[in-house]
Amino acid sequence: MRATACKMGIVLLAATAVVFMGAGCKPEPEEPGAAPATTPKEEVVKPVAAPGAFEAFKSKVSVPAVMVPLVSKAPAIDGQLDAAYKACQPMTFKFITGLEAKPTAPTTAYAVTTGKELFLFFDCQSPDMDALQANVTEHDGQVWNDDCIEMFIDPTNKRQIDGYMHIIINTLGTTAESKGPSGAEDYSWDPKLRLKAVKGAKGWTLEVAFPLADLLPDPGKINRVWAVNLNRMAYLIEGPEDTCWSPTETTSSHVPAKFGVFWLQAGNVDNTKD
Repeated sequence: MRATACKMGIVLLAATAVVFMGAGCKPEPEEPGAAPATTPKEEVVKPVAAPGAFEAFKSKVSVPAVMVPLVSKAPAIDGQLDAAYKACQPMTFKFITGLEAKPTAPTTAYAVTTGKELFLFFDCQSPDMDALQANVTEHDGQVWNDDCIEMFIDPTNKRQIDGYMHIIINTLGTTAESKGPSGAEDYSWDPKLRLKAVKGAKGWTLEVAFPLADLLPDPGKINRVWAVNLNRMAYLIEGPEDTCWSPTETTSSHVPAKFGVFWLQAGNVDNTKD
């Protein structure tokens, strides 16, 4: 997936679900990617920024940008696409190198926040579920060698090589979390994640919640603009497929200048001009 050891992989044992940190246990969907069960419509809290502020900002950036809605009710960490995510524009993955072909294993991601947690949902389709790799069970182990999702998060939007957090999760629910530059990562950072992964016949889903207290020095001061990239490594019969939300146009994921932008409605610190 990259010049450094940063592969992505995620496999779940057949028809199983993995739950961590007290995530609620609810019935699994018949198929990841299928229409979710009927749920009440989420109330979206009014944005704290002026109307049109995101659109004006987005028109000035050269990387993918998405508004992260502020919702009043947290999604259930159950591996299902809750109604809360309907407020978010879907993020479609492309090949990391910028290749203009469509991936064989499509991936779509969604993001919302309650102001206390950041929620990410991944719908990962695959035509070759039997080829998925899921072997690493050790926390902070070489999770990148499995099918996995990787998240690169820089709440400051400074885009420095040593200034982002890197989280990798495979389909067994094994995680590796670090700070610092590639090759000199600090794995002592252990955010209190809540997550669940669900496997189906044609793909799998991953849902994860991050406490803002683990992402920000002061969770009461939330930068409006974050530099973020979301990646997936899919193992297929014909070989691995390396995709991401914001292509780095190289074989490496560690290119913060190419990360996309999360524009948080919950943001109360205007860093759009930084």
